[in-house]
Amino acid sequence: MLYVDMDLPQGALLPDPGASENPGGIVFDATGLVFAAEAVTGWRDLSGMRLARPASPNEGHARQENLGAQPVLRLRDGVNCGFVLEELALQAPRFSVAVMFASPMGRASTLMTLNPREGRNYLFLSEADGAVELKFRDGVAGLTRPTAHSEGRFTLVCASVEGGKMKLAVNGETPGGLAVPSGLEAGFHDLFIGCRSDRAGIKKTLGEAQIARLWIWPGEDVFAGETYGKLTALWQKEAAYGL
Repeated sequence: MLYVDMDLPQGALLPDPGASENPGGIVFDATGLVFAAEAVTGWRDLSGMRLARPASPNEGHARQENLGAQPVLRLRDGVNCGFVLEELALQAPRFSVAVMFASPMGRASTLMTLNPREGRNYLFLSEADGAVELKFRDGVAGLTRPTAHSEGRFTLVCASVEGGKMKLAVNGETPGGLAVPSGLEAGFHDLFIGCRSDRAGIKKTLGEAQIARLWIWPGEDVFAGETYGKLTALWQKEAAYGL
């Protein structure tokens, strides 16, 4: 980094060339995994301001691997490798998430859970039988889309919820929508990555996947404005394992 202690003309101030491509949000990239004595002890977001701790049943199970040239968080089938970001505040009942991941078997199971501090009707994003599902715990139905993983490339899944209205899209497609009777509420939530809660839980909710990056947008709709287009463009640019 070069610092110049003088006033410069406006034309000399060049913007970050990647700024126009930045979809924003809180970003957990696999390069942000924190280690102590070779064990993963936390996951820091790219801003360095937030630290997700290992979920209580994750007793050193998490691993950082490389998929091609891309660092990833490895989720293991039937083993809790998850993390939790505590007390995420939603000022409005609106939330979005995006995950760039690989799942050769099409059964990543739980990718993300938004668990309210008050109440039990958590929201989760999961994959089984080659399809992702966005659903509330107490919901009678969920919103599903096929994933169709391609060898050598990551899959991008994007989802948004506003109250009981959900939207879900895979790999830049037009999002599908669904309205459900009960939905998201404002307040404090715990965000779990790769698991459902701090309880040991049912092993079938813990699948096999490699997560390269996860974005969250508290209070925002990823499909509104330019965010979804920027996110899709970034995925198309970076999705190859070898990049």
